[in-house]
Amino acid sequence: MRSVYEERVTEARLIERQIRQGADKIVSRKFGRVAKFLWPLKTAAHLASVARVNERTAARWLSGEFDPPYCVIEATMHEIFGDG
Repeated sequence: MRSVYEERVTEARLIERQIRQGADKIVSRKFGRVAKFLWPLKTAAHLASVARVNERTAARWLSGEFDPPYCVIEATMHEIFGDG
């Protein structure tokens, strides 16, 4: 039978493992939905040209796997609200 201390150590290890494995992912897919609405054809290619990155990186932003950098968000806002 385990002691109380051993149970707490086991619980702490499980929590630490979940945090390291990325169970607390906060990235949403809203940016991808907005970008696909603004640029329905070749969305990843358009974002890649705006941010000067490869298309695979832009596809990861669209999927929500990574957060897009500010320059891409700014380009999206200019598309929505106009330049003026």
